Amino acid sequence: RVYVHESMYDEFVEKAAETIRGYVLGDPSDEKTSLGPLALSSQPAFLEAQVNDARAKGGRVVVGGKPTTDSAGKGRFFEPTLVADVTSDMDIATVESFGPVLAVASVKSDDEAVERLNSTTYGLTGVLFTGSEERAMQLAPRIEAGTVFMNRCDYLDPMLPWTGVKNTGKGVSLSEHGFRSYSRLKGYHFKLPS
Repeated sequence: RVYVHESMYDEFVEKAAETIRGYVLGDPSDEKTSLGPLALSSQPAFLEAQVNDARAKGGRVVVGGKPTTDSAGKGRFFEPTLVADVTSDMDIATVESFGPVLAVASVKSDDEAVERLNSTTYGLTGVLFTGSEERAMQLAPRIEAGTVFMNRCDYLDPMLPWTGVKNTGKGVSLSEHGFRSYSRLKGYHFKLPS
């Protein structure tokens, strides 16, 4: 989900749609491919149901929205999709998609964005795009996510823990905290003879 301030919303939707239209579906080993196939056979129908639910509740499908194949007619794909005007009562806003579907909503303030971001039962990552590090530092602690990025997304740093909150992610990987799960501690408590 992407929450965009109302003053930039139309421009964001237009530019995001332009980017999404340029994606190429295909074999992941082909360097021209932007998006490979979906892993689960049920996923195209699941994504289509999410998009249809959003459309029925007033969402605007700007790009994509249907199961498809690659240009060779092969594979299990879903069109790269952008759904605008998303509201909190839509499945696409509350259930993880795990597919090439971008749900976008307009917000009036940072407070509204944080409230909507935190309104789901998931919390793996949150991303803030801003020119102000100070603003990001004020907002990041309020976001209920295991990792908060500023001006980038899903960039792993082995020194930082990778974890989620709520119903996303169990445990920790990366960093010294993640490596602890691969260790087995053993204590020795000996009483020496007197």
